[in-house]
Amino acid sequence: MRRAPLAALPLALALASTTGCRNLGMAGDFTPLTGATRAAAPLAIQPAWRKTVQPQTLNNEPQVRRAAPGYDALADRVAVAGQDGKLLCLEAASGETLWQTDISGVGQDRVVFDPDQVVVGTDDGMLAAFDRDTGAKRWVYMVQGVVARAPVAAGERIVFVDGTNAIYGLERQTGQWRWQYRRDAPAEFALAGESAPAVANGRVFVGFSDGVLAALALEDGATLWTRDLAPEHERFQDADATPAVLGDMVVAASAAGGIYGLDVQTGAIRWHLNRPGAIGLTAVDSDVVVAFDRGVIARVSGFDGRIRWRTTLPTADGAPSEPMRVGLRYIAVTTGRGTLHLMDEMNGRPVRQFRPGNGIHGAPATAPDGSLFVLSDGGILYALRPPR
Repeated sequence: MRRAPLAALPLALALASTTGCRNLGMAGDFTPLTGATRAAAPLAIQPAWRKTVQPQTLNNEPQVRRAAPGYDALADRVAVAGQDGKLLCLEAASGETLWQTDISGVGQDRVVFDPDQVVVGTDDGMLAAFDRDTGAKRWVYMVQGVVARAPVAAGERIVFVDGTNAIYGLERQTGQWRWQYRRDAPAEFALAGESAPAVANGRVFVGFSDGVLAALALEDGATLWTRDLAPEHERFQDADATPAVLGDMVVAASAAGGIYGLDVQTGAIRWHLNRPGAIGLTAVDSDVVVAFDRGVIARVSGFDGRIRWRTTLPTADGAPSEPMRVGLRYIAVTTGRGTLHLMDEMNGRPVRQFRPGNGIHGAPATAPDGSLFVLSDGGILYALRPPR
């Protein structure tokens, strides 16, 4: 299987027709933009602190850093893993280093706090847990592919995906294997990246590069149902956006097939929005906010799939990250070429932005008070206080 970069997707999907789709609500096709980036206040967010957590290369060129910080609400801490094989835990209020430990490879995606441990995945196929207070290693589990998406801890399990179209369920406290589920990869092209799992009510929902969303039992990995989200497409079927659970519905997307609202129990389709290019989504009350590959951010009704608002970010900024909710007021999105955007979640209007001077490839972490923590490609971790 060949992995295609994300940038190849718009060209491949340009021929995809949006006519004759099975969407139950296409109002979004005709909804005018409610946001405009020129309305944003530049540099309105100022760092509360900043800390260089990863060394620069010899020529001081910024590196693409896909690691994202994780926030610990129990102890008001933030942790980040990066290019230099280090895992750091810091005081969220001040940026003071609490501990530092070695990991075997380059940290990928978000560090996860799981009450008494910190869990991180690396590019050499390691998922490892460290003591939350000391950084001492507790357990390690190795797989064949890159552990590029954050794990999810729930019940007695911790579940995670690797880069080989597989998902694993481990004992939460010991890291011992309990189950795994794997799908065949497409014969030719697939996009780089994969869905992280979403867990709710004893079920695990995860998308695969063949366009299938699977619902699995959290306890033993038994297949409850599967749904093909790209049945009419031969290429770029990938269901790489992490699903969002809205009560009795799970919302999921494939790159070519669009966005689906599915019954949690059966996988039956309740609605379908035939808009290709979805690369990330997050739940906001009874809706989802979706990031598309061409820089469009849209709020989609969880009830019928209609678009409530949509905003286009500058295409020169690069592809957006997975959206994150900040408090009860904002949506945060980072872009690969250097901007953190805060948008009003009610109308999509950009209201604040922050430019660190180089790229931001990892999604921000958020705290209950609305604080954000973001790692730049320059290796600097920024703590940003919410606008008042």
